[in-house]
Amino acid sequence: MAYVGIDLGGTQLRVAVADAEGRILIVAREPTHAEQGPDRVIDRIAAAVAGALAQAGVDRRRVRCLGIGLPGPVDPRRGLVHSPANLPGWVDLPLNQILTERTGIHSYLHHDAHLAAFGELHRGAGRGSRDMVYVTVSTGIGAGLVLGGELYAGARGSAGEVGHIVIQVDGPRCNCGNRGCVEALASGTAIAREAREGLRRGARTRLRRIPAPGPTARDVDRAARAGDAFARRVLEGAGGALGVGLGTLVNLFNPEMIVIGGSVMNAGRVLTEPMRAAMARSSFASARQGLRIVRPRLGADVGLVGAIEWARLRSRS
Repeated sequence: MAYVGIDLGGTQLRVAVADAEGRILIVAREPTHAEQGPDRVIDRIAAAVAGALAQAGVDRRRVRCLGIGLPGPVDPRRGLVHSPANLPGWVDLPLNQILTERTGIHSYLHHDAHLAAFGELHRGAGRGSRDMVYVTVSTGIGAGLVLGGELYAGARGSAGEVGHIVIQVDGPRCNCGNRGCVEALASGTAIAREAREGLRRGARTRLRRIPAPGPTARDVDRAARAGDAFARRVLEGAGGALGVGLGTLVNLFNPEMIVIGGSVMNAGRVLTEPMRAAMARSSFASARQGLRIVRPRLGADVGLVGAIEWARLRSRS
């Protein structure tokens, strides 16, 4: 018996084959080429699955289920992909049905952040917990919820969108179209934007040495580590905004654990100290009692692990 897990992003497609216990045997990677549209990408997925199975020496007939994670919005109950921003043309696409037909393997999709939470719950930092929030802070901000030991997706698969909690009504425009979302204030994209706006306002900072189009979030982190006061203020502001979003989640769900990762969190204490302070100011003390905030354990393969665990779960249902 074997399982297949897929992590589909706008730039990279990754396919893993795992054994009956969920141990990954092989991972295949290739560009998504999302700009070519869903038909071509699905062709690439089917070919990548066949190639990975051949490389692992696993007959397709031994594969019980396939799990796939991709950016939202998705409806896992109906197996539909609605309209992810970085997968153009994927509008109300019945991906479960299509992949099942194309691969000959029962296929089940879910939001990639939700599957990352599921992976950390079963194989990573969240093992043993029953009420957990997984948050990733990178180019954007996403989250997955585990409530009562079960993955919680909401009525239409959109639960846990901490990145789109509005905390500043007249704040900067977010990619979702609203203003003042946590993602518009605390993501890597937001950090880079704030740094560039500061440069236009005449901020004194070593970030002026960065050539056009200007500093990235990583550049801001490096400058802050080198003692740049402006870069530190940018990261502190992002940390404070993130803390308000986390405080809202704490009040709503009273988790025992928050697993938080993503490239932006590599900034360390300059970001996490204002984050924790803002979270304390924006949540009930009783809701934070016993709360642990930890880093993920699964690293870059968290989405693949979650997809495999989702496939294993669905094969038992």
